[in-house]
Amino acid sequence: MAIERIKSSFRRLQWKLTLSYTAVTVGSLVVVILILGYLLFSRAFIPIDIYNQVLSPDVWFQLITENSAHIWRPVLSQEPIDTQLISALLQESSMSITDRNLIDIGDFQIRLGTEAQGSVLVVDPDGTLLGADNSVLVSGDAVGEPLDMSVLPGLEGAMQAALDGVVNTERLFVTLVPQESFFIAVPLFDETDQKVLGAALLYIEHLPTAEDIPTAMWALAGLSLIALLLAMGVVGTIFGALTSRGMVLRLKRVSQVTDAWSQGDFSEFIEDSAGDEISQLAVRLNHMAEQLQQFLRRSQAMAVSEERNRLARDLHDSAKQEALAASFHLGTALTLFDRDPDSARGHLQEADALVDSVRVELTDLIHELRPPSMNGTRFDETLNEYVIEWAHQTGIEADLDVAGGIDLPLETKQAVYRIMQEALANVARHSAAEKVELIMRTGDGTVEFCIHDNGIGFDLQQQHEGMGLESMRERVETLNGSFSIQSEPGRGTKVCLTIPLAK
Repeated sequence: MAIERIKSSFRRLQWKLTLSYTAVTVGSLVVVILILGYLLFSRAFIPIDIYNQVLSPDVWFQLITENSAHIWRPVLSQEPIDTQLISALLQESSMSITDRNLIDIGDFQIRLGTEAQGSVLVVDPDGTLLGADNSVLVSGDAVGEPLDMSVLPGLEGAMQAALDGVVNTERLFVTLVPQESFFIAVPLFDETDQKVLGAALLYIEHLPTAEDIPTAMWALAGLSLIALLLAMGVVGTIFGALTSRGMVLRLKRVSQVTDAWSQGDFSEFIEDSAGDEISQLAVRLNHMAEQLQQFLRRSQAMAVSEERNRLARDLHDSAKQEALAASFHLGTALTLFDRDPDSARGHLQEADALVDSVRVELTDLIHELRPPSMNGTRFDETLNEYVIEWAHQTGIEADLDVAGGIDLPLETKQAVYRIMQEALANVARHSAAEKVELIMRTGDGTVEFCIHDNGIGFDLQQQHEGMGLESMRERVETLNGSFSIQSEPGRGTKVCLTIPLAK
């Protein structure tokens, strides 16, 4: 349950926007760091062909001679030689290969450089070790002792050549691993360049070439990601949460107002003055609500007008004419009552029948205006109750047969019920039928309802006023259904409808 709650929380728009802000912030900075890192590293790292072209053995010999001879000459000329001073100088020495100024503003400087992995050894003319900056290669206890020539392959020949004053780099430079590690022994001369004061050994284990750029970039990206997740990630999350919270509240307001509209309450409108896309959407929704409210008012007015016209037409065609005829019979009966009681009685009987017919008509109209509730009772029972009452009032035999499911949508129930009312009213008024069959079938995603009487029928090619056939057709077509009428003079009438059920 806890996991589901967490998942549902992250499905919310606020969390999605917050995480997107965080991801964009962190991702953008990582991309910037990678691009800047590549641009900087491509300048700081030396080319891949460093061993063959940029820094050849002759170049290494020249660099060491020019940059270190003046430092070591006075130290090695002392008697006795100060080995502690040599150790201090070696510790302060740097294996820097490149050194570039990135930012230089007054006293504020940011420099970018790369250093090689290697060691420096210094020996006297007798091969005695005077100092070393790498305790792994040569231990500190070896200072003052003859240098162990076995620490590096080929060291003895190169070191002896340097102590003999050889300046030929072919004898002084030794490659241990091609394109990776090497060492060079350089003789250190006095000021006259005649006497060898000692020799310096430069051992390079690894140079920072362009091949190391991807590794360095991934290391930088990894460290940056940790910092970004702790710093910019928090900032992005807070910013995203605050920004998305306002957006979610605005959308929630839109949802609340539209829910009220869906229930017919148009008293509220969406208030949003931010001026962005959500505000524009609110303006359009408000305009739509105003138009919908006006449309509903017009539709209600039209429905009321149509219903009034239909009731007026029905009352005029049936109840009014029958009441007028009953009034004529009553008037005649009053005139004949004294001199011809038998004729007066006949007119009274006709008036009584007409009044009863008016009562039936008015009862039908009342049922149409106030149909029974479609909720709480089975639909087939509702239909059956109406059919039984109708048959009792009209004296026409009626048989209802319902098959299949009866759990229909409310709109479908109302349409079927109204059409049944209208059709049975037509049977009572116009058909002179003795029997009516009503059949409802539900299946295959549709509901079918048919009403068949054995009355006098009528000609479908002729226009018939006041039968409500078009209103029945419109009810069915509103629900995307089909409506049909079959009738011939003397052969009864059959009304059928088919309405699809929503899946």
